Amino acid sequence: MRFVSAAFAATVLLTAGQTRYPVHAAEKLDLRVSPTVSMAPASVIVRAIVEHDANNRELEIVADSSDFYRRSVVDLDGEQAPKLTELKLIDIPSGEYEITATLYLADGTKTRARRSVMVVSQNIGISR
Repeated sequence: MRFVSAAFAATVLLTAGQTRYPVHAAEKLDLRVSPTVSMAPASVIVRAIVEHDANNRELEIVADSSDFYRRSVVDLDGEQAPKLTELKLIDIPSGEYEITATLYLADGTKTRARRSVMVVSQNIGISR
């Protein structure tokens, strides 16, 4: 029964993970994570896409779970900053991760985007 539950949860997450998050003209920040479901130890690529704006000052990307935490901060030089910032998470352990990107502007305001990632242990549902 545990195997069936785990398989169902993985199927739901895989289907949900195929949703695209397009950047609209009004959005300043888009966050894309791939894959959204994988087996441990996993490699996950986080891509933050920031629209060029003279007020952009800093981009913070955080990957957080119960057993793992990684934070990366990139200074942005307004309109001169690269549009794409990529963070590679290599060999991360199983768990449910919240990936957050926060864009800080010169006036102190911020924009945040969040995505979820599930890294499943390879021995789930195996009984002997």
